[in-house]
Amino acid sequence: MSDDEIWDYEMTMAEFKKLAPYLQMKRIDTSLRRKVAEIQRWAAKGVPKGVDWREKGGSRVKLRQWHDPKKKLWGWSDDAPDHPRGRNRGLMTKWKKARTLLASGRAAKPRSEFDIWKERALALERQNSDLIAQKSELEERLRRAEEEARQILAREAGQ
Repeated sequence: MSDDEIWDYEMTMAEFKKLAPYLQMKRIDTSLRRKVAEIQRWAAKGVPKGVDWREKGGSRVKLRQWHDPKKKLWGWSDDAPDHPRGRNRGLMTKWKKARTLLASGRAAKPRSEFDIWKERALALERQNSDLIAQKSELEERLRRAEEEARQILAREAGQ
């Protein structure tokens, strides 16, 4: 089992305490990073319907307690990882900005699931078009390189 598999799943406090200290820190810091990214996404793209952002990340305590195994968001009790002057201060600054934006009402309005899927479909279409263009360019470069190789071989054979 890799280090990632060891710490990144739902576990009891007893299991957590058996982890090496660096894996405990990695679990908490990664979860904090994921939580802040989710809050930022909500500020930029809208809070999903039925979700109260204040219950998830409205305060440091709520952020710490937020637990969602489907999204691999784990809770912790120590306030050091999310302390504004701690090792994750840059992350906590981002969280504060996103939280302030959500609280002000200037954040993006909630979007329907249909709109979200539509946006994903358009992004995939753009990605597909880009890949087709790249493939075409590579095929053209290969054709030119093969032609140059044939000409060189023909010249060398003629000597």
